[in-house]
Amino acid sequence: MHSSATRVVLTLVSIFSVTVFAMEGSVIMDYNTRLVRTKQCIIFACSEHALMAANQFVQPVHMNSSYDLVSILTRENYARTSVIVDTTCEGAPKLLKEASANRYFNKTYQWLLWGVEANITDLLPIDLDYVGPNAQLTYVNKTSDAYLLWDVHSKGRHLKSPLELHLIAKLSTELHKLVVINEIFDLQSIKYRSQFNGLTLRGASVIDQEDILTNQQIEAILSRPTKDAGVAAFIKYHYELLSLLRDLFNFTVNFRNSRGWAGRLGNTTFRLGLLGIIKRNEADIAASGAFNRINRFAEFDTIHQSWKFETAFLFRFTPDLDTRGKSGNFLAPFSRQVWLFTVATLIGINSIWLLLDYLSKRWHSQAMQCIEERIFNIRIRRNLSAHQAITNSHSNWTERILHTFGAVCQQGMEPIPRDMPSRSIVLTVFLFSVVMYNYYTSSVVGGLLSSSDLGPATVDEITNSPLKVSFEDIGYYKVLFKESSNPTVTRLISKKLSASRGPNEMGVYGHIEDAIPYLKRGGFAFHCEVVDAYPIIAELFDANEICDLREVSGLMEVEIMNWIVHKNSQYTELFKTAMCKAREVGLVERLLRQRQMKKPECQSLYTVYPVTISGVSSAFLTLLSGVLIALFALCLEIASVKWQMRRWNRFFRPTRVHKGIAIQDQA
Repeated sequence: MHSSATRVVLTLVSIFSVTVFAMEGSVIMDYNTRLVRTKQCIIFACSEHALMAANQFVQPVHMNSSYDLVSILTRENYARTSVIVDTTCEGAPKLLKEASANRYFNKTYQWLLWGVEANITDLLPIDLDYVGPNAQLTYVNKTSDAYLLWDVHSKGRHLKSPLELHLIAKLSTELHKLVVINEIFDLQSIKYRSQFNGLTLRGASVIDQEDILTNQQIEAILSRPTKDAGVAAFIKYHYELLSLLRDLFNFTVNFRNSRGWAGRLGNTTFRLGLLGIIKRNEADIAASGAFNRINRFAEFDTIHQSWKFETAFLFRFTPDLDTRGKSGNFLAPFSRQVWLFTVATLIGINSIWLLLDYLSKRWHSQAMQCIEERIFNIRIRRNLSAHQAITNSHSNWTERILHTFGAVCQQGMEPIPRDMPSRSIVLTVFLFSVVMYNYYTSSVVGGLLSSSDLGPATVDEITNSPLKVSFEDIGYYKVLFKESSNPTVTRLISKKLSASRGPNEMGVYGHIEDAIPYLKRGGFAFHCEVVDAYPIIAELFDANEICDLREVSGLMEVEIMNWIVHKNSQYTELFKTAMCKAREVGLVERLLRQRQMKKPECQSLYTVYPVTISGVSSAFLTLLSGVLIALFALCLEIASVKWQMRRWNRFFRPTRVHKGIAIQDQA
């Protein structure tokens, strides 16, 4: 069984076996089998001899007839397909122009232009603008004794860059021997195509400032290592990556500025901003990253990904921002269910204790009554004992509650019960109080000393907190508030951004330098890209303020940004290869360490925050409730005494003295 390469050779031999033919068959066979080693060949010719055979390896197309180039060069082709064009045919210029317009001069196809009787500049005029550094074009011309195969490319015909030719091989017309001068794949690699000779590429960037029009202004802003208003951190990072490519390939860039990244003109599909410039192929490279969106993969090529876009609310924690209620809260160590269950347990213990007291008193009373009736048989003594038992039972009801409460509060108990059931209950209550009291106090102290999880932790908690909120004055926030239908963003706008602000307050949009005094003061949150804020915070905040710094993310997604170029750009493969090499040698990592500063570390061991009135409000409410209950009990006692006095006066009239004789009125 023949291999695929052997079958291609046999097919080509059968096609080009005719000696009188516009294109030399041996040149085409050596090109396909020895130089580019393709598995599929498409021949555009106008000779009947070239069109006499077709199979799965060779597909001849008559150029002077009707054909559709898009349906011929499809995704069904092999990854390495050769396309042979007989430029002597009348339809050759139309074919090459259509191939340039559809961007077929790329890494997928190996083009062979048979130009024995034509000049290369005539075959590839300046209006064929998609002949760039990614082109795999081979031009064939003839001398008196040999055929010459030339590698053809340019650094950008749309930039009026000239065609560059490098000799690949010679084929002797007498001996039919192929002599390879340079390996074709080396000539088509970055090794031979990385010298742009000072060519000026078209660049684009985003600087949200007014009157930024010239390339000198843009370069001056982007080259500064410090933060500039209206310039995102990833803009300057991608500018430095672009500078790496600029030094490697020896080109310059003429920038144009855009005030924003994205947008559309009304309800049309016309893109605005930086993305619109790149999509319309008005820029070859951009000093900016772009967010990942599904609908953008069909419009742009990605050449690099390394910048982690991360934004957050930055604010200084103060005790009044403890949304979880753990900073000194009187009830915080136990949940509501635990408190209710504890109260129910104490009520149950009191009830059992009172029941045991009642049973014990009743048994002792009956025993004493029997003894007194048998021995003394004195009815008055029995009535007195019964009255004392009733009195003692009334006093024990309140005493038992106080005893239980004192035991729970670790205040002891006096007098100590003498009967065994009461002592068992007392021992259980004390053991219960030791466990609960120790856990309660340790939780309170730990909550006061720890500060790792204090303050609002979500965007909704920021919205419901007393913090004033501002945002960096940059374009993507304005787009977010205008286009987002997220309920979290809607609530933030209605509660935090719609209200009017005083003269001493920061506006909705501002710069990081202006926000620092408000952050130091507290009660203020600023949303920005965190790597822009860290250097300023490290410089102006003291140790305690750094420890109080909090971050809340979630308003915008954390994602890796794409460095994009135009879809099917002639620079995609070249720049992507260069950026892979820059990452391997550590240049990308070095730039990331310089641009993505870490958050300043807290140097204090711990921070003790004072207990606020909200933290101890439950304790004062408990005290107030006790006072109100005491007043209510006093009123009940006064009412009870008055009721008993009235009842007493109903049965007994007061004693009157008449002529020295005491007379008692009878009811």
